Amino acid sequence: MATKAKLFIVYIVILITIFLIACNPIRKAERLVLNNRDASNRVFNTLALERPCANDTMVVTLSDTTILQDTIFDYKRDTINNVITLTEKGKTIVKTIKVVDIKTAYVQDMRMVAILSDSVRFYKLLYQAEHKYKKKAESRFWWLIIAIVSILILKRYVWSFLNTLP
Repeated sequence: MATKAKLFIVYIVILITIFLIACNPIRKAERLVLNNRDASNRVFNTLALERPCANDTMVVTLSDTTILQDTIFDYKRDTINNVITLTEKGKTIVKTIKVVDIKTAYVQDMRMVAILSDSVRFYKLLYQAEHKYKKKAESRFWWLIIAIVSILILKRYVWSFLNTLP
């Protein structure tokens, strides 16, 4: 009898464990999101809007060194009997010009761009539908005004006609 009770308790523990694993709402939600494309798009779009990715900035520094050599001969000369004699050696001057060009590139998250373009498309369609409904409601309003005015005019003529009858 004791072994049957222990075996029953083991079965009950196993069943409770299976029910807890099978009925876990978090795992059900995970399966729903991962297996259903529409549900995963809704969840990921909501998460991307609440926690957007940071745009990365890449700074590239391009430095180009240009060396220019200018040679200037600065010498002293003496003229004796129409003969030129150099008394000092010439100088060479070297100039270095460094050109630095900084370019900044922004790397965007394409998922966020896609979400925002979907949102723009959704609101554009919503605006078009509301605009169409507004036009329809506006035309119905004017037809109602025309109908009320025509009923009032016809009522006046009918009452005047009925009052002239003996």
